[in-house]
This record gives sequence, C-alpha cells and structure tokens, in this order.
Amino acid sequence: MKILMTGITGLVGAGFTVELLRDNPSFSIVSLCRGGRGVTGQERAEEAIRQQCAMNGSPEIADGILSRVKIIEGTLANLPMEAMAALGPYDTFFHCAADVNLGKDPEGKVYATNFEGTKKALELAKMVNVKTFHCVSTAYVAGTYSGTVMEDSMPATGFYNPYEKSKFYAEKLVRESGFDFSIYRPSIIVGRRSDGLIRKPLAFYRILEFLGRIKTNHCRKMGLPLSGPLEASLRMEAGTTDRIYFVPQDYVQETIAKLFVKPVCNKTYHITGASPVATKDIQQVIWEVLQTTGLRVEEKVENPTREEAVVQRMIGDLMPYFASHLTFDSSNVIKELGPEVLDWKLGIPFLRKMIHSYYKENFPELLPEEK
Repeated sequence: MKILMTGITGLVGAGFTVELLRDNPSFSIVSLCRGGRGVTGQERAEEAIRQQCAMNGSPEIADGILSRVKIIEGTLANLPMEAMAALGPYDTFFHCAADVNLGKDPEGKVYATNFEGTKKALELAKMVNVKTFHCVSTAYVAGTYSGTVMEDSMPATGFYNPYEKSKFYAEKLVRESGFDFSIYRPSIIVGRRSDGLIRKPLAFYRILEFLGRIKTNHCRKMGLPLSGPLEASLRMEAGTTDRIYFVPQDYVQETIAKLFVKPVCNKTYHITGASPVATKDIQQVIWEVLQTTGLRVEEKVENPTREEAVVQRMIGDLMPYFASHLTFDSSNVIKELGPEVLDWKLGIPFLRKMIHSYYKENFPELLPEEK
C-alpha cells in the first residue's frame, strides 16, 4: 500500500508512521513536510521519525522506516500538487497536518491550516484519484455541547475557540467530499502508559510549564532550594469536573494504526479511551510532585493578583477542557478492535508518572534527588 500523507512530524503523525510501517513491511508513505529556520522538510521528518523510534525503544529500525518514507517539501498553503502526484499512484490519503493553537486567531492562521488545508488535501486526493481519505480531527469538535457524544455525530452549536470550529468544518468537508472516509478524534494527548513520557508535549503541558516556572520564581525570591517544599497561594479560574479525557500517546498511535488497515466505511472513531480523570486529582498530583501547596481551582477568581492574572492570560484558553462535562462514546472503536482495546485505566498512579516524567525532563532542578 502506498499512502499520501500530511503532518508526518506531528505528535500523532510520527507515531502513526512508525507504528504503521513497522507492522506492515509492504507499506510506504509519501508525505508533505515544510522546512524552515535553516532546516529542510526532509531533515525535520527524519528527526521526528528517529526520535519516535528511539522513544519506542527501537532506534535500530529508524533507517528501515525512513527508507519507505519520501518527503516532498511544501506547505498546505502552497501545496506542490504536481510533485506529489508524480510519485503516485497512491492507494489512500492520510491527512494529519493541523495547527493546534487553542488561543485566539486574529490572523486566521488556525482556520487557514485546518479548514483551508483540508480543502487543499481533498483537492489533491481527487487529483491523484484515491478512493479513500483518512483524517485526524479532534474529540473537541463537540465544542460547547454537554452530554454524551456519539462517534458519528456532530452535535456542536458553539465553540470555545477557532481551533474547534476549524476542525468541525474541516470534518464536514471530509464527510461531504464523496470519498469513503475514516475520521479519528483524539482527545487530550499525554504521555504513554508505561512511564508517562511524551515525545512532543502540547496543550496540558503548558500548565505544567507555567507552574514549574512559578515555583522556580517563588523559591528564588524567598531564597529557598528549588527542589524543596514551597507554600504559595495561587488561584486558577476554571470549573471542576471528572470528565478530563487524557489519552496516552501510545494508545493513540496504536489505535489509529490498527483502524487504518480496517475497511474504510464512513465511520468516525473516538480515540479518547474510557477512563477520564478529575480536576482534583490533577491538582493533588501536581502539588505532590512539586512539593508545593496553595493551588486552588475556583469557579471565579475575585481581585486576582498580578501573578494570577498573568497565569490566567497565558493558559486561560485551556481552562474549558478542565471544566468539560462531555462523555465520549467509543462504540465504533470497540466494534472494530474489540472491548479489550479499552482495557486500561488512568488514575492517580498514572498522573503521578506522567507529571513526574515531564518535570524530570524539563525542570529536573525542581525535583528532589532520587535515592
């Protein structure tokens, strides 16, 4: 099978590529990849694939994987259609490229990448005459809806940000394109189940980053050791919920790769797992790992301090996901892969591994020495 692809360097794209090509020796990929800042698209893709193979514990397979990957330099905005078409024929299209900025979009970059980029990808798919189209979306095309979301439904009537809106309308393009399609909807991707590690921290990890910086600043101002305990007051404005759908990176790449080789029959798949975590548990574990007390999540923060206002401004776009009351149905995933695919559960032990691994990798000075 020969696959035309976008988004190969992303968190989902690189994981999918390694998973798929490792398990299917006859498959090959041609992918669009942009260069920039003195690095070519080829170099960016090679680095992402090598990092993913190393993270999977199999650095030795990287050369073999890369031998079946061909990179075409370009962007979705200036799609080199002729160059990509010349390397065909192709069996299918896997569209994974996206802008995951959850903030405001005054210049329309998010919408251009996610909506207009999908439109361009569909035009290319028609040009190269593939019969099927695979698209990575997001579970949060559900927007401001509250309740249970079925996989093949699109119940949103409003959105928290341009990212959700752009992915919602990109999905509609795919559904109305005339292609047989498979749509994959991951939720909030975090570290893998075994040790909490992640190749490319996004979204939720911005909260961990800011809290790490806050502890660093407080300790330095107070003359305290960075790896010691700290008592500091910090209120964060958000609701509370037990419906935060963290999904481990390894589950995402394994599940999408397995679904990809199934017959394409116009289905959508929630890549969310079925064991959401609670706001209070995340709060507890962060403060335990950082040995810091005083974080409080409140519905409304009255008279915020300067520090609280800065934090809210920087990470406030993430807060709707920590007050969500969505429940994601996974019936299509279960039907294709069996109920055992969801035979795992996140909880405080996993949160502890995942949050500790982030700080060990990015803020090791904040953690006590391991004995």
